[in-house]
Amino acid sequence: MSYGPYNKNAQKFFTQYQSLTFEQVHSDWLPHLDKQTGLALDVGAGSGRDALALAERGWDVVAVEPAAELRRLGGAATVHRSIQWVDDSLPDLSEIRKLSYRFDLVLVSAVWMHLAPTSRERAFRILTELLAPSGMLVITLRHGPRDGERSFHEVSKTELDGLARDSVVMPVTLQLTSSVDQLQRPDVWWETVLYRMP
Repeated sequence: MSYGPYNKNAQKFFTQYQSLTFEQVHSDWLPHLDKQTGLALDVGAGSGRDALALAERGWDVVAVEPAAELRRLGGAATVHRSIQWVDDSLPDLSEIRKLSYRFDLVLVSAVWMHLAPTSRERAFRILTELLAPSGMLVITLRHGPRDGERSFHEVSKTELDGLARDSVVMPVTLQLTSSVDQLQRPDVWWETVLYRMP
């Protein structure tokens, strides 16, 4: 996938992501986080908003962001917290895998739609391999038209549930799985899926 738009318009995306809070964006699965802490992986960390919120809740966070300019802005915004920023991307996450960490939480927010369908099986397998026992994998799915400069692919919960059946993770039922777009873009809506390692 191309990260060009995220580098070229890094400040625009940074400001856009920072205009929403972690709680606004992730209210549907936050009850499952409860007061738990541990080691978290934020894949496609963007502005660092979610990584920072997790760090402030007591988590140790590794933030993955492949777009250099966005990673620079996110790193600067979170420099007062102990967040490890890494230049890496799905489907391989090769730099993360070199660390040999196992994560209690893996968050893949607003990323999955960028992955080509042919890469998703490998990406999902690698994400689940990075989970610690009882670890949670949270993936948010964007539905709706593309925005002209970024390429999006169709995504579905059904596809992810199928990938989960071929792995060891179990789906977790959320009270609310779909939500309107917090940036109020017409025809865009979001769906959240959560899986847990036994």
